[in-house]
Formats: sequence, C-alpha cells, structure tokens
Amino acid sequence: MLKIKPKRITYHGWQIQVLMQDGKFCFRCYPPNLADFCNDGSSHISFKGALAAACHFVNREVAILALLRAVDEWLEDGRINEDEYWNLTNFN
Repeated sequence: MLKIKPKRITYHGWQIQVLMQDGKFCFRCYPPNLADFCNDGSSHISFKGALAAACHFVNREVAILALLRAVDEWLEDGRINEDEYWNLTNFN
C-alpha cells in the first residue's frame, strides 16, 4: 500500500502539518529555519479543528517572539528593570 506523506501548510512562515492519530487529528508546527516541530499536545475531532488550533498556536508563538524582542531591547536600553522584564516575559 502506498503511504502518502501529509501535506504541510504555510502560515506566517511556519509549516503546519495535520495528522490523524488514533482516530483524532493533531498538529505539528515547524518554525522557520528549524527542523524539529512544536505542538500543544492537543487532539481534535476534525481536520479543520486541528488546523484552527495550529494557526492559534502559531499566532501565539509569533506574538511571544515579537514581545521578547521588544522587551529584550527595553532591558538593554535601561527602559525597564529585571523585575519588569521577568513580569513581562512570564507566559504561564
């Protein structure tokens, strides 16, 4: 039997792959210039649900990276102190 490699979708420069495992869909997101994938460990009942969750995941990661760049610059320029830095970069 021919095995078909799942298609990857590009979103904000990331590659998203939706896979079916044990009757549910999950996603893998590949950041630009990195070979390993990221995900949130969730599973979904539909392809569309998994794709929407993957896009939400990428949006969050892109926003975090942008915020980290800005906050790093603020710390280096002395516009914020270390306590403010850690408060701004606590994403729990």
